[in-house]
Amino acid sequence: MKRLLPFLFLVLLLSSCAPRVAIVPIPVDTPPYQIIKMASAGTKDIKGFKAFVKVTAQEQGKTPQSLDGVLYFERPDRFRFTGLAFMGFTVFDLVLTSDKFYFYRPSEGWLYTGPRESFKKFLAKSGIHADPEIIGQALFLEKKEGDEFLAEKTDDGYDIYQARVAPGILLPRVKARYDAGLNLKEKIFYDSLARPYLYVTMSGKGREVLPTGETAEDKAVQSAALPASLTAKDIAHGILLTVDFDKYIVNPEGLDKDFTIEGEQLKGIREVR
Repeated sequence: MKRLLPFLFLVLLLSSCAPRVAIVPIPVDTPPYQIIKMASAGTKDIKGFKAFVKVTAQEQGKTPQSLDGVLYFERPDRFRFTGLAFMGFTVFDLVLTSDKFYFYRPSEGWLYTGPRESFKKFLAKSGIHADPEIIGQALFLEKKEGDEFLAEKTDDGYDIYQARVAPGILLPRVKARYDAGLNLKEKIFYDSLARPYLYVTMSGKGREVLPTGETAEDKAVQSAALPASLTAKDIAHGILLTVDFDKYIVNPEGLDKDFTIEGEQLKGIREVR
């Protein structure tokens, strides 16, 4: 990685990387520390959001499957996705907290719960093969213990790396690619052997809605725009995941209360190991 410049005392400013739209291209002589500040400026005040989405998952060699739903995300790692069928009926409810997952399918009536690290395997057994965590990982990049951030000027923009420190080397964990206007184009995720396993691309500007229901197109909104669509190519599992954002609300009131599943016909709780 030529011209790779570490800015460890500055990258504390980089609390997340989400799409933002620059009015004009960034001057080529802009100092790297300023680039880092600008990359974080659009998202530092975003605590979470609620979004109406359409999710399409396609396994290799199989027919794509689509589902409408409501997505909730609260930083750093709380997540909820409510899958909706025709006429708005709930197909399933999935909640992820820092250490546990909860899954409820009204047609069954049982609330399944277990350690967060076991939920992907549980979803696969339930016929849901897409990893919903990809959405949060793509939109926000939270600093983890032992990570370092590095910046690189490229021919057509900027690359910001999040890397793990290993004896004598830096192993990339995530690479965020920006164009010259500092618009996030792509994220590449690497495994423990520095092999890319997930490619995420973002396009367009989503439509933000204020909590009152008004559109925010002509208002000064102190947050970055989420993308209109997100595509994740999971090489390891042969899955192509597409998320189309219809509209979203940044920092909605009462977001912390949206991570509780209340089943009207709950039969009981089943622990998953």
